[in-house]
Amino acid sequence: MTVISLAHSNIIRLQAHASCRYPKKVKTKKLLVMFLIFAIGLFGLTYVLQVNSITSNGYKIRSLKNQLSELDDQNKVLQVSISDLKSINVLQIKSESFGMMKAQEVEYLALPPADVAMTR
Repeated sequence: MTVISLAHSNIIRLQAHASCRYPKKVKTKKLLVMFLIFAIGLFGLTYVLQVNSITSNGYKIRSLKNQLSELDDQNKVLQVSISDLKSINVLQIKSESFGMMKAQEVEYLALPPADVAMTR
C-alpha cells in the first residue's frame, strides 16, 4: 500500500462514518421540526378555542346585563305602583268600597306589668 492509497482509504472510511452519522442528524432535525410544527399548531388551536370561549362569554354577559336592566326598570315601575296603592286616599276608597266604617270610639287594653309575666 502506498501513501496515496492509505490516504484514499482513510478518506473513504471518514466519509462512510460521516454518512452513518448524517442520517441521525437529519432524523433528529426532522423530528425537531415536526415537534415544533405540532407544538405551534397545538398552541394555535388552544388560542383559537380560548378566544372563542371568551367571545361567547362576552355575549352571554351582555345579554344578562340587558336582562338585568329590563328587570330593574320593571322593578321601578312596580315600586311606584306599590307606593300609589299604599297611599291614604287609595286605602280610604278601598275601605269604603268594602263597606268599612271609621271607628267611633277607641278602647285601649292595658297589659299586666312585665314582672308578672316573668315569674313562674
